[in-house]
Amino acid sequence: MASSSQDQRQNRSAGSGTAETVRDSAAEMGTDMKQEALDRVDKAKRQASDSLHGFAEAIRRAGAELAEQDQGPAAQLLGHAAGGLEQFSSALGRKQFDEMIRDVRRFGRDHPGAFLAGSVLVGMALGRIAQGSVSDTTQSAVTSGDDPRDSTANHLGGGRHES
Repeated sequence: MASSSQDQRQNRSAGSGTAETVRDSAAEMGTDMKQEALDRVDKAKRQASDSLHGFAEAIRRAGAELAEQDQGPAAQLLGHAAGGLEQFSSALGRKQFDEMIRDVRRFGRDHPGAFLAGSVLVGMALGRIAQGSVSDTTQSAVTSGDDPRDSTANHLGGGRHES
């Protein structure tokens, strides 16, 4: 009987070691996945910041054109919008993700009208980015001789089926 209880203790000890190893591996994998996600968010932040900066410049140029045509109030509005977008784009590049979320929430509570207008501008900028992406993909497919509709359908799991 002493041998049997000794075997049980060894089995528990081995099982506890295995559980500990699995737990450590899972924690390490979770840390790696979190770092990968943060790296991707950081890359997306830089891209969004660059794109928003370009969009702000386009708005500023449109405002300058309106100013040349004696459209003062509209030009001023576009100038303010461009300035706000530039500030947002530089903050986007500098701040940590959770800090940005806090700032956006606070701004939305404090300035709901400006938040709504800014959301529209950001939506337009994201649409511009997406349109550029689709345009690049389509141009690449046309250059390579592929039918872009096939490419899109295949990415979505559809594809054409020949009979």
